[in-house]
Amino acid sequence: MSYKIKEIYTIQEALDNLATIVGLDLESPPLIGLVKGKRIVTDKEEFGAGAVTWLSEEFDVLLEVMDVTYRTIHNHLVALSEHSEMNWDDQKAIKGIAAMMSLVSESAVIFDRYLAFRTRRKEISVTERPEYQDLMYYYQHRFSKQMKSKQEEYEAPAEALVDVEAVKRDRDYELFYLRKEDGGVYYNTDIIRNLKTSIDFSIDSGDTLEEDPLLKIRAMQDRDLQASAGQILSGCHEEIEDFYKLSKKLENHQWSSSLRMALIALFLAGNPRNLIQNTIGKSCLQYYEDFHGFLRQTLRTVEYQRVIAYPPDSSDKVSHALLHLTHTLCYWFFTRLGGVKQEVIGLVHRTMRKGEKEAALPKGETIWNQCIYDDEKFRTEMGHFPNGPLFKIFDLVRESKDEDKLIPFDPIGQQNLPMRLFDIRCRALQVRMIRLPSPTSQVMINKVDVLEEFKGYLRFFSKESKQKKHLLINFQDRTSWKEFARCKALDQLQTNAEFKKNFDVVTLPKSTDFYHQNYEYFNMDQAKEFLSSFIAQFDAPEECGFSFPSALKPEQLSSFVKQAIPLIHQEFFASSKKLTRKQREDFIEIFYQFFLLKLNDWFEPEVMSFTCKDALDTSASAQATFFAFIQLFNRSFDQREEVDFFRWLMYAPALFVRERPVDVERFNRALSALEAFDAQMGTRANELIKCFGGLYAPTTLKTLVVQR
Repeated sequence: MSYKIKEIYTIQEALDNLATIVGLDLESPPLIGLVKGKRIVTDKEEFGAGAVTWLSEEFDVLLEVMDVTYRTIHNHLVALSEHSEMNWDDQKAIKGIAAMMSLVSESAVIFDRYLAFRTRRKEISVTERPEYQDLMYYYQHRFSKQMKSKQEEYEAPAEALVDVEAVKRDRDYELFYLRKEDGGVYYNTDIIRNLKTSIDFSIDSGDTLEEDPLLKIRAMQDRDLQASAGQILSGCHEEIEDFYKLSKKLENHQWSSSLRMALIALFLAGNPRNLIQNTIGKSCLQYYEDFHGFLRQTLRTVEYQRVIAYPPDSSDKVSHALLHLTHTLCYWFFTRLGGVKQEVIGLVHRTMRKGEKEAALPKGETIWNQCIYDDEKFRTEMGHFPNGPLFKIFDLVRESKDEDKLIPFDPIGQQNLPMRLFDIRCRALQVRMIRLPSPTSQVMINKVDVLEEFKGYLRFFSKESKQKKHLLINFQDRTSWKEFARCKALDQLQTNAEFKKNFDVVTLPKSTDFYHQNYEYFNMDQAKEFLSSFIAQFDAPEECGFSFPSALKPEQLSSFVKQAIPLIHQEFFASSKKLTRKQREDFIEIFYQFFLLKLNDWFEPEVMSFTCKDALDTSASAQATFFAFIQLFNRSFDQREEVDFFRWLMYAPALFVRERPVDVERFNRALSALEAFDAQMGTRANELIKCFGGLYAPTTLKTLVVQR
């Protein structure tokens, strides 16, 4: 069938096309059609008979429409630039252009993912076509120079949440908790009405609730925390015995009373009689929440704060016993093991099998292809049920309004709980890897408090005869107004004299233009230029979103970077003179894995965490990638148990906390890098271990192993 594609559109027609693409539900991709050969529509919209030409396999036509769409926007920018009456001081105009280009970038990413899903051909990409590249080059190198200063000046206010689709994607949900410096909110109040409408529609149009896999989540959480309570009690057994021997002597002592209440709640949380399946009363999950609340209350008592400010003499056995128990409870709160890993893996597999009927995907040729196919099945099935983030945001806004109070963004205090995932052994070192959301509480965008229980956890390390250390890998974006305050709070904590010996923070950017190879880096295909730019990121680290402890000397950092980057280019990319954008993204991710291993080498921590704002997407995918990276060194990732554990690391956090799959972009980027890494390790493992072994302490790579 032949199609007549118009050579140019109006700017409104072009923007309508981009809005349609950005609004595509990739968890349940719709059918796409054309109206009058130029307007992109989906089968979610209603049209009269014959008004739409539906595209089943004619994706070349769709690519041509996108070409004309981007060409139209390019011409529009040229016209604005050359127009003598263009007011570059007009805030509204600058914000509009910035928003339009944001729509351009996002539409290209979503369109490529949609096309990959429909065609099963990843090599087709609208971002590789001349029209898109010409538009981006013109905007970055010519047009943006004229509006740069004004764009930066008004960047933050443009981020208000006004779109229900943005809420569904769950990218910036923390802004519903936060207030501007003047006390204003970051969302448009009209969105509440739209949320209610969308929720009603999703309930009416969804599958039967009996089939919803998310209904099993709360019971799983209940069993998980019942097991965790038992683990904490076991880990604190001696300290609890000492406490009860001494606490009889303490009357009208708030610290002791709060500890006693915390322990009672913990005992009740660990009692299987209080599981949801066994009671109609208060559950283990609710008792565990009480335990956490009483632990926080303990850390705020006057007696505890006084002892922290003025440490007691060694003869004060009561104070030392109370301190020891308090900090040991904090330690086990952050390093609990949980108890429903296999249940979650089973739930993920069942959901994938149900989605297989509709997705009808072939069997993958490699582990990585199979993971992608299984992920599409999982998202297809999840797309049949009400959107979890919508309900959570609506409940949050309603609670805040009904109770007339400010609810802080406090992930750990809102059932997004830390836990121990796996251990890494190399040489004589054992490092515990824990899942850790940002250990902060925040009401205002510019004010952040570090959680007292996290400080108590760090104080547990200081009591050890050998100073132990927590290494926090921070993936939050220091260059973003949304996350800068949290990054600053964590950086300041590591410089605090009390915690300096026990806490280090390394910030690695996973949201910058360089990491995503966007804007000025988009067409950086020459390997020599890319390698130089990558190395230059570490010459001025803080300007590029990195941050390192003062204990890490610049010459140490520079030496590793200048050795590792050329070596990765040589061994994993065959010293190719040109690197596609996908290859550059894989390159960055592979370097991060080697760098994380080197950080273990340098700091030798007792505990290591990958932390972003909530440890659901960026951190979860990073944790899973690092696990797979180590297992590929050991050539043991082809076992089903390892792949299932990888899936658990990826899916469980977002599924439990926000009732949705992990972010699809983070997931795909991780798998792409691991596939590139595995392609070489599969045939040259011993050679690569020998080649990269010189970057680390002797025998590091040869003795590297994961314990689950």
